Amino acid sequence: MSASNGSSVANVAIIGAGLTGLLAAHGLRKNGFDVAVFERAHHIADRPRDWTILIHWAMPLFKKLLPEHLIEKLPEALCNPYLKFDEESESLPVFNGETGELLFKNKVPGARRVSRQRLRGLLAHELDEAGIIRWGKRLAGFSHGEESEAGPVQLQFEDGTTYDANYVLGADGSSSKLRQLLFDKDEAARVQLSGFMFATAIVQYGDAAKVQAVLKTHPVAAITMSKSSVGGCGVMYAEASNDLSRWTTMWVKIWRKSVTPVPEGATAGQQALDYLKATTKGQAEPFQSFIDWTPDGSECYIDEMKYWVSQPFDNRGGRITLAGDAAHPMLIYRGQGFQHAILDASHYLDALVQVREGAEALGSAISAYDADMIGRGAKAVQQSVQEAELSMDPKTVSQMLMARQGHGSDYSLPNPDKATQADNAATAAANTTAVDKFPATVPHRDPGPALNQSTMQGSPTRSPAASPHAVPHEQNDRQQHQQQEEEQHPSIIPAAEPDEVHDEDEFALTDGYETASTGSTSVTSSVYAHTYENGRRYQHFKNGRYPIPNDDEELNREDMKHAMLMELCDGELFYAPIGDKVQSILDIGTGTGVWAIEVGDRLPNARVRGIDLSPTQPAWVPPNVDFLVDDCEQGEWLDRDADFVHLRFMTVVLKDVAGVLSRAYESLKPGGWIELQELCAEILCDDGSMPDNDPVKYMYELSHRAFSKFGMDVTLPKRLEPMLRDAGFENIQCVVKKVPIGPWPRDKILRVIGMYQKMAVQDIMPILPGRPFTALGMSQVESQVTIAHARQGLADTSVHRYFHYYFWFAQKAP
Repeated sequence: MSASNGSSVANVAIIGAGLTGLLAAHGLRKNGFDVAVFERAHHIADRPRDWTILIHWAMPLFKKLLPEHLIEKLPEALCNPYLKFDEESESLPVFNGETGELLFKNKVPGARRVSRQRLRGLLAHELDEAGIIRWGKRLAGFSHGEESEAGPVQLQFEDGTTYDANYVLGADGSSSKLRQLLFDKDEAARVQLSGFMFATAIVQYGDAAKVQAVLKTHPVAAITMSKSSVGGCGVMYAEASNDLSRWTTMWVKIWRKSVTPVPEGATAGQQALDYLKATTKGQAEPFQSFIDWTPDGSECYIDEMKYWVSQPFDNRGGRITLAGDAAHPMLIYRGQGFQHAILDASHYLDALVQVREGAEALGSAISAYDADMIGRGAKAVQQSVQEAELSMDPKTVSQMLMARQGHGSDYSLPNPDKATQADNAATAAANTTAVDKFPATVPHRDPGPALNQSTMQGSPTRSPAASPHAVPHEQNDRQQHQQQEEEQHPSIIPAAEPDEVHDEDEFALTDGYETASTGSTSVTSSVYAHTYENGRRYQHFKNGRYPIPNDDEELNREDMKHAMLMELCDGELFYAPIGDKVQSILDIGTGTGVWAIEVGDRLPNARVRGIDLSPTQPAWVPPNVDFLVDDCEQGEWLDRDADFVHLRFMTVVLKDVAGVLSRAYESLKPGGWIELQELCAEILCDDGSMPDNDPVKYMYELSHRAFSKFGMDVTLPKRLEPMLRDAGFENIQCVVKKVPIGPWPRDKILRVIGMYQKMAVQDIMPILPGRPFTALGMSQVESQVTIAHARQGLADTSVHRYFHYYFWFAQKAP
């Protein structure tokens, strides 16, 4: 039996009646599209689990998608609709779960916390009454006429029925069936287990005093961060404004599965509650009591959070694509998942409106949608995993995006002056409704208030020995070095052997800045000035020196590379055997300051100074860390009392490497150490799987020529030994590591590292058509075609590309 809409209006089939699918359905229906929603569950009550969701920076788009009468009903879904929304209620406090001290408080203006189930019920009711939601429909497959892009997609369901649609949007959750079908059921589409457990409890204390204790913590919700776990508490349902005993509250807990495994059968109900009460002790009050007070029989669930890093797929000529958790399932940190889902639904609507109005062809409109959705989705997924890692210890909380940027977005919403027709209509409607009390402000990169100093205590001082893998470099011993390098770093074993079966779980302040050099002006003028080219921001200080942007996208890429190096180096920040009595450390080219901050946390008795051309570091840092805005190729930053000088990813961007090394030598005390952590940007392959005309390799070869126009040598890292020796250093050693590009290795840790490196490559691709390729005289069309081919090639995990990373360390004579 086959069905279709039976009209000339373009029809859209949406797979999944979750929040993303329902929002998309309302937005499309509001704009004249015929919509059918297919849901595998037989009734909305089949999935009873509830939790709270914060709608924050995507609120303007949320209102754009909904009809006016539903926006007016939104208070029905709010966890606490009786609030007077003000600066306090529109905030999210984060406490030290062990001491109870406030760590920081994020401002979330205009944000509203909702019950997921109540919002879903609100969105589903009207669609269900109109017969738009088809319950009990489990997708089995689809077919699409390859001979004509104008042909419809036929969806096949397990009950034997079919449905013909012009367009298909997959919004069927983290384990999306449609995503699996788009990847031909390939392993690449499979969701990954994160290793972080997530528990929720919905609690009716029946006691107004206990509910009042929750409200005193915060009238909406609060977060706690302790060693090895993260918690949260707040209001779930406010049933009557004058009777707190009828209110329902909630608490959540996140922890590493490896630290506290969950017994079999203890993932729901009373057994889950008993397990959580037994394993959650030592929390500061009142947070411990919120758990201990929980009555037996309370609703409780435990599961492992999952993620999938978005990657390109065949959208069948623009007919089929993904949105929300089907496109980029991520961990819950910073509440970014639902914001990106809202953005997906809005952008998908915009794309179909452009196609309908003849402004753009279907293939190019949906491909543009996919490119945006995949790029920002993959970044947000990776950031959520990194946030989870940093959240497990109060000592590293200061490095979290939540602490440094708040709950803001890395994505700029469209300029109102350039809004689409749907945007303008939605804005006009929203501005005349009862929900005008929702401000349209969208926070961006807000660092939030100061971190409490109690979170900044350093960890015990370490005394790393020289790495057992360090290779002494003598000037005339190249052949021996090459042989030793191959012995240390054998070929990475690829995972994608065709006849092998793999496990299911594969992944597991200072008061301001200083300026020193005569070339700088005041910190509030040229240091903070920027120029904009091709939609990207570049530093204006020493303008033209550095062809890489310094905007949020680039800063996030730098933080991601730091996370990758921490995995690569087993958590070590350096290899140089500096001992435990260091007093002064210089970080040249500090970038976001993440390395300097982490070293400052680990070595609280050392003064750590970061130097960079751009003032892009956070304002709130450990008390022993400060930053200097200066050009390291001039000498005014010299202190001449440093015990350790660190450079990372710097030698390829410096015009005078020898001069910087000489000045670093001058700045060191006798016996002090220098370490350079560098990527040699040559695409390599051991096993013959990379063809000579590989598009990723070709893109990097072009970038080598382009960066050379700016005086940069991207292959210099492998030739640093004579330069160190000429600068006066001795005891020169090097650790060389292979870093896969993409998740192709068999080893699980290398797969994670490869995922990070692939993301770093993807993130630099949009930069290349700017200053670099322009310097080669390439047209924008030629540049974009080159990038598109490279992006497509990067997705091929049968090609086993890798980079060499060089960790050079050397000593000034004692």
